Amino acid sequence: MTALLTLVTGATRGIGRAVCEALVKQGRTVFASGRDEVALAALEAAHPGRVFGMPADLTQHDEWQRLLDRVDGRGSLDELVLSAGIVRYAPVEQVSEADLRAQHELNFLVPFLMTQRVGAAMRTRGQGAIVHIASTLAVRSAPQTAAYAASKAALLSATRSFALELAPTVRVNAVAPGVVDTAMVRVPRGPVAGDPALAMTAQLATLRALHPLARLGQPADVAQAVLFLLDATWVTGSVLTVDGGLSLG
Repeated sequence: MTALLTLVTGATRGIGRAVCEALVKQGRTVFASGRDEVALAALEAAHPGRVFGMPADLTQHDEWQRLLDRVDGRGSLDELVLSAGIVRYAPVEQVSEADLRAQHELNFLVPFLMTQRVGAAMRTRGQGAIVHIASTLAVRSAPQTAAYAASKAALLSATRSFALELAPTVRVNAVAPGVVDTAMVRVPRGPVAGDPALAMTAQLATLRALHPLARLGQPADVAQAVLFLLDATWVTGSVLTVDGGLSLG
């Protein structure tokens, strides 16, 4: 049997990297996309013949199209996992237009356009599965995340619309993680007084305390959910919350 072919964006670190590792363990062939060419080369070397690096900076205009053009030259996608994203923390009254646009474009516009193109090709072939990485912030507000949360809320809405219109042959779902311990989370949320390491330890402890399961998420937790949605043949238009109970608070 031919291995399923999956494209993962944001593949060089955090959730995207964990998704790539999980997919390889399940026998998939992975096109791993990201900006860090050194990290992509290391991922390729760790999984020769199973992972193929596709350098792309999706913050640049139309780079997503060039990425998909390169993928099309290598084969037809069975699965798409859209993990690339950015967050720029700021109080709502201080969000700049530039930061608002940057988060909207990478967190919503690029996934929308990639899903549009890949979904159409999958529908022509008669099968496919797409997973968006969203966030619990799409439905649960938190300080300094207004622009990021809005972009993820838009992504969840688009997930449902694509699921409805691409059915029955293409399934589209989303994972909504809580606070996952990645570089995106380890960013100071304001001026740091004193030892930066101690300040970050305190920040992480505060975030950890928000979760009834008493820990931050790990990228592997989200990867597990992604695998479920890729394989769950009677699930579409769903948002799988993976948040250690954060949404209960």
